[in-house]
Amino acid sequence: MALPTGILSSCTMCVQLSTDGTTWADFSDWIAVIEPGAVTRPTAEQAVFGEDTMATAVGHRNPVEVTIRSVFTDGSTTADPFHYIWTQWTTNCGGSLAVRWAPSGCVSGSGYQVFSTATATGHYSRLISQTPPSGDAGDPGPIMWEAVVRAPELYRAAYA
Repeated sequence: MALPTGILSSCTMCVQLSTDGTTWADFSDWIAVIEPGAVTRPTAEQAVFGEDTMATAVGHRNPVEVTIRSVFTDGSTTADPFHYIWTQWTTNCGGSLAVRWAPSGCVSGSGYQVFSTATATGHYSRLISQTPPSGDAGDPGPIMWEAVVRAPELYRAAYA
């Protein structure tokens, strides 16, 4: 039996952010972790008199949350994802923020898969939390920070 072809590592993954769902900024050089939550549906059950098993039902898709963890750099430019996201965080009632990632990399026209909190025509994903950078004196690693985006659903498409 042979291994499947097309096995990927996260070495070439591309991660982009957008405030409008159409114009994307590549932050792959800063972002270290992209962690989508499980896509789920609510379930319910009800016992009935004539059966030993429950009657079950499944509902609509639940919203999804995507966690972004990134290296912190000291600067005040929008080229840095922390400052890009902080601007959305300080927007009245919270700003919109979409995230998309392509495991095969940002290769335009490649047709490879991309996962996103936005569609090609827009999005409703919002920045719901941001954890500023922190550190541990005993940790020699880069200083990190985190943000969470919540969206009605997670979309899967071919990278355009």
